[in-house]
Amino acid sequence: MNIYTRDKKIQQELKRQDIQNLLNYFQQLQEPVILRDIRKEFSGAKRLDKDLDFLIANSIISREDRRYQLSLVPLKEYPTTEKVEAFKEKMAGRYSIEELLVWLGEVLWLDDIDEIIAIDYDLPTLNRLETDSFRLATINHREKLSETLSNYFSNVDQPDKFPKLAPLLGDVNTEFFSNQIELVLERVLLRKKPKRTSIFLDSLVETKVVVAEPEWQVAIPCVDRTQLTDIEIEMNKKEQFFFGRQLAEQLLKGKESFTYMIKKKA
Repeated sequence: MNIYTRDKKIQQELKRQDIQNLLNYFQQLQEPVILRDIRKEFSGAKRLDKDLDFLIANSIISREDRRYQLSLVPLKEYPTTEKVEAFKEKMAGRYSIEELLVWLGEVLWLDDIDEIIAIDYDLPTLNRLETDSFRLATINHREKLSETLSNYFSNVDQPDKFPKLAPLLGDVNTEFFSNQIELVLERVLLRKKPKRTSIFLDSLVETKVVVAEPEWQVAIPCVDRTQLTDIEIEMNKKEQFFFGRQLAEQLLKGKESFTYMIKKKA
């Protein structure tokens, strides 16, 4: 079960292993339990009372008549399937998949939901790496992370997930790295050969952001932010949260990820 909330402090707390163990316990219960049963199951947990209070305060579990149970009902499938299918039918032939994915990542994607929700399946993710002039973004199918720069710098605390980039980049400062790749990208966009080899150029080549053959050029979709696809949709935040992720999953069509670049300046 995955739990999502816009509150970063709550989200961070939910990642703690003790909390995860409690959630797994409550998820498999067939009926409410009393505190004595919970203490017996988690006899070694030092923060059990505080963790239970935290989950109750955020309406993740409930306590009634001294009995505890999971109060969130995990969604087992997307609630936006009909809307996504209607949207795809309407957009068929009007925009390419690449255009729709860039629009999805820049305009439609929403993390700011108004409630805590529980989901019984993995969702696509979106990671970004910003420079002053460019934005590199990767939309990932489900929870698996491909080796892209935006994924790496959004998960620098998990180097084992990046066997190629981690040895190359190590613990390089994100701001410094962003400044350096901006210089490389500016030259390559002009079809000019980078001035020198470096880990910054190597990382762009390794992640196929730029290629040297048949000439130096950016190899991923590159869009001026003033020229984004203009599509209007109306839905509430919860619908938009799920709609964007379900649409991303279907547009990727089994691909591991999609990476693009936005030019912030004309």
